[in-house]
Amino acid sequence: MHFAVQKDTLVRALKDVTSALATRVVQPILGNVLIQSFDETTVKFQATDLDLTIETTSPAVVYTPGAITLPGKKLLEIVSKLPNDLVSFQVDKENFETTVTCQRSKFSIAGLSAEDYPTVVENKPKEALLMPAQVLKKAISQTAFAAASYDASSILGGVYIVLEDGKFECTATDGSRLAHQAEELNVLAPVAAKVVDDKETEAESSASTATMEKPSTLKAIIPAKACTEIVKLLESLEASKKEEGESVTMKEVRVGLIDSHIVFETDTHLLSSRLISGEYPRYHDLFPSEFKCFAMFKREELMKAIDRVAVMSDDRTHLVKLHFAHETLQITANTPDVGRAQEEVSIDYEGEELDVAVNVKYMVDVLQRLNAESLRLEMLGSLKPLIMRGVDDDNYKYLLMPVQAK
Repeated sequence: MHFAVQKDTLVRALKDVTSALATRVVQPILGNVLIQSFDETTVKFQATDLDLTIETTSPAVVYTPGAITLPGKKLLEIVSKLPNDLVSFQVDKENFETTVTCQRSKFSIAGLSAEDYPTVVENKPKEALLMPAQVLKKAISQTAFAAASYDASSILGGVYIVLEDGKFECTATDGSRLAHQAEELNVLAPVAAKVVDDKETEAESSASTATMEKPSTLKAIIPAKACTEIVKLLESLEASKKEEGESVTMKEVRVGLIDSHIVFETDTHLLSSRLISGEYPRYHDLFPSEFKCFAMFKREELMKAIDRVAVMSDDRTHLVKLHFAHETLQITANTPDVGRAQEEVSIDYEGEELDVAVNVKYMVDVLQRLNAESLRLEMLGSLKPLIMRGVDDDNYKYLLMPVQAK
């Protein structure tokens, strides 16, 4: 195998796929990236940990077709330090040793046979939907952070997505908080299936339209890690388009289910993730139907104030106390033998004075991810769920359970 790829294109492709490499390598080959020639002008890169698989194609000059697997992180480290020029790869088919050259730089890397690389997703879904990329990216960005990080394989370690009757919902919870995004989409159906001898059929869709191929309902619990990687891939694609002077906004991502996996496809990338099996909690029942206290505040102002006070919160509990009064929110944190912090923020408040204690990290997480200038907090009592949402935004809700303060 012999091919050459432009350095910056190569770095971007390797960064995109190496996120899927196994962190604890039981099989040495799972620490490698599979590199295959697609045709005379395209090379495909793939990495997997058997649960998550990421593929991307890059323009290249292919002199001799073939396939090889090379250590992913080491290859990325090497390529990142090379001059911005063509990077040439030449593989010795006898021992799989690969020579990497760029201008006056030359490296020799020990590879492994591509024949030993595990096949995770052999086929693409024949029936799927074309999801508006910006809707998908926003929904995942504003929910996946709330999934449980302590048990990635459990139901609470995943993000639950539902598309049914034109309504798209994305939900994540770790038991102490819950983030929920809902969008009404215009659904066009049916459209010819995309996979026909690997040739794509084009379907026009607007930023708020999901084009259904079939079926009309999709429900899946996706590991939070995979969701994070979807967002990273979409951001990487936007960045590359911007560098090339193209339109930054992506149109659609093709989403489909196959063999207990969910597959996300763009023109140049594919991400496949094993699904989490089980029944997701009835989260709609968790949101209170009425409230007694309401607070409106500037997101940026509250975020900075909480961030300052958090310095004095206990490293174990991360607890801060919120005192809501007529026009003022008082934020305090206290750690015995260390010190105390207090700050006040102007708010519009309706209801009786109220004291609430929360995990400050859970507050900062959502404040950092919302784009609204003003937010609304709806409350029932000191130990009842708090609901945060953007002012005049009924699509997003963040439920936070208070903690018992001593």
